Amino acid sequence: MKKILIAIVSFLVAVVLFMPKVNLFYTLEELLKKEHVEIVVDSIKDRWIDLVLKDATVFYDKIESVKAKEIDIKPWLVYNVIEAKDITMAKGLQSILNFKIDEAKISHSILHYKSLNIEASGDFGSLSGEVDLLKRSVHILLQPTRRFERSQVARDYFKKSKEGLIYESKF
Repeated sequence: MKKILIAIVSFLVAVVLFMPKVNLFYTLEELLKKEHVEIVVDSIKDRWIDLVLKDATVFYDKIESVKAKEIDIKPWLVYNVIEAKDITMAKGLQSILNFKIDEAKISHSILHYKSLNIEASGDFGSLSGEVDLLKRSVHILLQPTRRFERSQVARDYFKKSKEGLIYESKF
């Protein structure tokens, strides 16, 4: 039994280490283009256990939307994580949504295969949430700063609750 467990763990580690992460990223780019989303990156680095994207810019319908200084993708098969740092809105969108995200994390585990977990913090406050992939729903709980609470975005998209501001949606 011990040998079988060691063999399985060794196989999973080898798959993660030798996975063609850069090629998978380019495949993801092609899939996103079909949804009118384009990611432009200054540099891509495969560091064996993760893939680091530097100075990424996301375009939607050829309109610059967001920029991130660094995106770290950890495709570990049983637990996958995408972490982004220093996210800002494009200049054209700052009049609508002028908030900066210091850190954002999206994680997925095969133990909870039905959902993605979301965490983020920035000058808007901090949030945690879940995307239910089967029900196709989003639930986010935000602990807002005073500035965000007074913003038009908070009034238009979030509901007040005892815990903070809640955003719920279906897709």
